[in-house]
Formats: sequence, C-alpha cells, structure tokens
Amino acid sequence: MNNPQLMLAVTCILSTVLSIFPAQAKGPLLHKVKACSQLEADTQRLACYDKLAADLAAKPHPAPRHAETKSKEAFGLEHKKEGDQEISATLSDVSKSPNGQRRFMLDNQQSWQQIGTQAFFAKEGDTVVIRRGSFNSFIMQKVGSNRTIKVRRID
Repeated sequence: MNNPQLMLAVTCILSTVLSIFPAQAKGPLLHKVKACSQLEADTQRLACYDKLAADLAAKPHPAPRHAETKSKEAFGLEHKKEGDQEISATLSDVSKSPNGQRRFMLDNQQSWQQIGTQAFFAKEGDTVVIRRGSFNSFIMQKVGSNRTIKVRRID
C-alpha cells in the first residue's frame, strides 16, 4: 500500500464502520474486516471494504428498548411518586441547636431539623404532620395550629 490516498480512504471506511457498530465489531464484523485487510490487490481490498460498508448500512437498526422509552417519559416526575406525601407522628424529643434551630425526634425514630429560626411552639408529646413541599422540601405543622416551618431530615 504505497498510495497514501488509498490508505486514507481505507482508514476512514474502517473507522466509520467500526464506530457505527461497536457492539458487532467483536463478532463476525471483525473477521470480515480482517479478511478484507488480507487481500493483496488494492482494488480488491477497497471493493471488499465497500461491500462490507454497504452490507452494514443495509442492515436495520435495532428498535429502542421499552425501558429506555419509559425512562424518557418519566423524566422529571421522580418527585411525583405515588408514595407517602405526608406523615403524622408524635414528638418524642425537642431540642435546640447552638445556632437556634430546633431538632425534633419523632416516635418513629426519625430526626428532623428546622431550617431557619422562625418561632415554632411544639413540645414533647405534640402531634405533628410533615408533608412534602415544593422543590423537594419538607414542611412541619403542629396539629391544631396554622404555623408551619421548613425542616430537613438529619438521620
């Protein structure tokens, strides 16, 4: 192969063929490419590569899998799962952190911490409701009160 243009053409064809079908390159495609490279005559070798490229282009592409389609349809809906949107529990412990935020231990062993320092009058034994807010936040409300605070789970 003394012709640089022919060498460039063969390299382009090989790289295109192998990059389009990387999964098949390990099987029969690799053997066909090796068989083409074994040919001595330049015109026969180029004809072999052209035939190989034409055969690959004629093959139908596999249809996308159902799981991939389903995941694309569900994009952005992760936070809208049909799970619990709120919980109700009794406070088993209320403490205050050094920076003024309250920490709440629920009877179900969950720990929550107040975001911010707004006044919230809840004491041990009170029943609270924690519900999902916007942007994946959580809001705590004492039963029988209209006051709410934003909280985050700390355990």
